[in-house]
Amino acid sequence: MALPHDDFSSVRPMRRWNRFTQAALAIGLAVMINFLASKSSFRFREDLTRDHRHSLATESVETIQSAGRKSPIGAKQNKRWVRALILNDNFAAGDAGLRNQLGKLLEAYKLESSRMGAEWFGVSQISNGLNQELLSEVAAQHGPPARTTVLILTCENRVKYVNAAELVATNEDQRVVFRGEEVVTSALLEVTEDQAAICYITRGHGELGLEDTSALRGMSQFSRLMRNRNFVLRSLDLTTAAEIPHDASMILVAGPQTAFSTAEMELLRTYLFERNGRVLMLLDPGRSHGLETILSDWAIFSPEAELQETDPTYRTPDGDIALRRLSDKPHPLTRVLREQDLPLIAARLRPSRFDEGSTPDSTLSVTPLIFTSDKSWGEADPEKQPVKYDPNRDQPGPVCIATAAERAAGIRKGGNSSGGRLVVIGSSEIAANARINRGGNQAFLVQCAAWLSDRDRAVSLPTRAAGVYQVNATASDFWTLAWRFCFIPLTVLALGLAISIWRRRS
Repeated sequence: MALPHDDFSSVRPMRRWNRFTQAALAIGLAVMINFLASKSSFRFREDLTRDHRHSLATESVETIQSAGRKSPIGAKQNKRWVRALILNDNFAAGDAGLRNQLGKLLEAYKLESSRMGAEWFGVSQISNGLNQELLSEVAAQHGPPARTTVLILTCENRVKYVNAAELVATNEDQRVVFRGEEVVTSALLEVTEDQAAICYITRGHGELGLEDTSALRGMSQFSRLMRNRNFVLRSLDLTTAAEIPHDASMILVAGPQTAFSTAEMELLRTYLFERNGRVLMLLDPGRSHGLETILSDWAIFSPEAELQETDPTYRTPDGDIALRRLSDKPHPLTRVLREQDLPLIAARLRPSRFDEGSTPDSTLSVTPLIFTSDKSWGEADPEKQPVKYDPNRDQPGPVCIATAAERAAGIRKGGNSSGGRLVVIGSSEIAANARINRGGNQAFLVQCAAWLSDRDRAVSLPTRAAGVYQVNATASDFWTLAWRFCFIPLTVLALGLAISIWRRRS
C-alpha cells in the first residue's frame, strides 16, 4: 500500500482564483469610487478647523446659489455658463503659492456650484500651449488682457479681468493676506447681474464721441468696457428731452466744449434732487460748462483754472501728469487706485474740490479723492506767459481734481437704496481712447460707474494667509530640530542594541 503524501495541486487553482477575485474587486472598487466622485450629490467636504478657514463664507455660498438659479435651465445649456480662466503665465516667479491658493479657491466655487445639478461654473488653466483657444476667444470679443491679469471670469457676453495685485492686501500687522474670495465673489456678482444698468451720455455740447474711434475725442474703448460690464449705453440730447428717462441708472457728461443751457441744467438738477440721480461729470479746463448751479448745490467748486504741475515725480516720461496722491479718507472710488498703486494720467486738468463757502448741509457728504503735488497750483489765467504762480489769484497746491458727493438717505424720495450721487473729475482725457488704458484711468472710471449705479460689489469676506507655508530657519535651527526628532528613536535603538548584546553574552 502506497504511503500517503501531501498534494497541493488542488490548492493552486483555488489560490489563483482568489487572486483574480481580489484583483477584480480592487479594480471594481476603484471604478466605483471614481464613479461616485463624478456625481455632485456624493461630493462633500467637512472643514474641521475651528474658524472654518477652508470653507467658503456664507455670503459666497449665497452668491453662488443665487447665480445658479439665474443660469439657463437644463444640464446641457448651463454647462460652464460661468467660466474662470487662470492665466498661469502671468503670475510672477515668486507667486506659486498665490496661484495654488487661487486654484484651490476656484475649485471650491466649482464644487459648490455643482450641488445644484450641472456644473455651471467651470475652471480652465491657461498657459503656453494649453487652452490658448479659450484666451483667444475672450481677447477677440472683449480685448486682450493686461500682462498683470491672472484671472478672467466670463458669463455669456460679460467679462471681468482680475489682476494679481487685487488678490492680496496688507493688514494692520503689515502681513500679506489673500483676498481671493472677496474678489471672486465680487466678480461673480458683476458678470451674472440679471438686469443691465443703463447709462445715458449727454450730447450736443461737443462731448466725447460714444462710438468715436479717434484718439483724443473718442471713447469707443471705454464704451466697450462698460458694455462688457453689463451696461447699456445710450445718447441723451437734453435740448429735446422733456425729462431724464426713468430707466437711467446714471448720466455721463463727458467733456462738454460748450455750456449747457439753463433748461438743460435744470433737468440734471431735478434728476439729482427729486429722483436721487447719479451723475459723472468729466470737465475740461478752459471750457465753460454752465453747470455751476448744480456744483454749488452739491458743495463742489470747479473754477475755470488749469493745473500747473512742476514736481517731476508727478510727470510721466512723455510729459503727462501722473496723480498718485489720494485722500487719507477711505472711499470706494479710490480703493482700486490705492490697492494697485495706480496713477491717474492726463495732460490737462482743472480743479474740482469741496466748496468751503457752501452752506452747511447735514445730509450731504463731500469727499475729495485725488490730489496733485505740493509744488503745483491751479492757474487762473493759463494764457498768460510765462506761467507763474500768483498767490492772490491762483489756487495753491496740493490741488484736488476729483471729488465725490453723496446725499444721505434722509432726503430720499422713492425707494432707492441711497440718495443722489455726483462725481466731478477735472479732465475728460482719462476716458478718451488715447489714455483710457494708461495708469489707473480705466480702473478708476469703471469703479466710478459701478459706484454710481450701485454695482460696486464691495463685499466683506474674511481674508486668509497669503501664499504657502514655509519654514525659514538657519542651519543651526535645522540641526536642533533634527536632534529633537531623532533623540527618542536613537535612544530606543541604543537600548535595543544593548539588550541584544547582553542576551547573546548571557
